[in-house]
This record gives sequence, C-alpha cells and structure tokens, in this order.
Amino acid sequence: MRFPFPLAAPSAVLRAGLAENSAFLACRFPEIAILFFETEACLAYTDEDLPPHLADLPCSWHAHMPLDLPWRAGFETAWRKIDGLLDKLAPVSPKAYVLHPPDAPDMLPPLAARLRDKGVDPARVLIENVNGCSLTPIWDEMVEGGYSACLDIGHIRAYDQHDILQLPGLWERVRMLHVYGAERDRRHRPLSELDLEGQTLLRTMLEQASDFTVTLELFGEAELFDSLDLFGRWFARWSEKK
Repeated sequence: MRFPFPLAAPSAVLRAGLAENSAFLACRFPEIAILFFETEACLAYTDEDLPPHLADLPCSWHAHMPLDLPWRAGFETAWRKIDGLLDKLAPVSPKAYVLHPPDAPDMLPPLAARLRDKGVDPARVLIENVNGCSLTPIWDEMVEGGYSACLDIGHIRAYDQHDILQLPGLWERVRMLHVYGAERDRRHRPLSELDLEGQTLLRTMLEQASDFTVTLELFGEAELFDSLDLFGRWFARWSEKK
C-alpha cells in the first residue's frame, strides 16, 4: 500500500555490505538508513564500502550516527569525528542524521553551533531516546539548539520512557519513528511481537506526528518484510476507522 509518509529500511538487512544492502533495498523502500555504528570503522570507509554510485539509486537517505562517539574525550575530539563522518556521507546528501544523546554533559549547545557553521541545520539532527537517556532530561537543550527528535517505540516501552510523550512541543519536533515489535536481549524483534498496548502507542505516534519518516528497524530480510506486511495491514485498518 501507499503510505502518507516516507518508509525507511536499515542498511543491514542482508548478510552483506552497505552497498549490496542499499542496491537490494532501493527498489523496495523510498528511503534507506545508512547505519554508521562504529566511529573509526566508518571513518575508514573507502569507495568500496560507500561507493559514489549510491547517490544514483532511486531513494533518499538518512544516517544513523555511531554509537561510540568519543564524547568523554571532550567536545573538540568528538566534533572532529562527527565532522569527518559528515564529509564521508556528503555524496549521498542525507536528509537527516539520527544521533544518540551524548554520554557527557553540555555537548548539545556547542554541537548545534558547529553544525550551523558547517551548513547543517540542527533540525536535521534527530536526537533519539535510548536506554539510559530518554529525551526528557535534555529536552530544554534540544529545543534551545534547534534539534529534532526521533522516537523509538521499543525504547519507550522497554525502558519505561512514556514521560517523553508529555514533553511540551514534542510532536512538532518529531521527524522520525523507529518501529519494531520489542527490544529484548539487545535485539529488535519483529512487529508481530508488538502487543495491543504497543499497537495503541504506535497508532498514537503516527497520528500525533505530522512530518516524519517511519524506519522499520529490523535487521533481517524475513523480519523486515513480514513486519512491513503487518504494518501495512494495521495502517490500512486504522485509516479506515478515522
């Protein structure tokens, strides 16, 4: 079915590299999430890992920035890594960058300033709620810096982060939803494992947000496409009941 929002898949579905995954997904999803999980490994990418011809694929892109950015080494060190990663991604012109909250304090304000200096609007940087840091403690910094938000339904439920949904002005800043069934044992489970309470939350998120991408964060071909089919059936039913 056609969705009224872009639908994205992660670049780690097949047991293959980023380029092979992207070629496989580009004709099936309008957007691909480039997964940059490890800072140094991704900075070392060559044209073989991130070939220039990816920019010619019939899809748009966003990037998930690494989980191990060296915030505790100081802002300047972390920024040098981020700056290099932004340059590495430039050929595919990502529309957004998903970022886990820094694990050191007072990093978001100077990051916003550096991003603007580089020509990247902080609104294109989507701070994600994660284990150990919901968006609530950093919300004022996010608003001040002009950042957007990425809501992960699995993290909301696994780590009891429902308070996020009451943040002032939340929905006007939500630019992405990470959707899957549940997070258990550090793994994302297929959408078939989302119970009725979770389905209600998902429907609420879809109805409240206004300008967003839905990323089906499943990291296997069967799980991804089974979840896509189920998500389509749910969305069709919810749309009929409006």
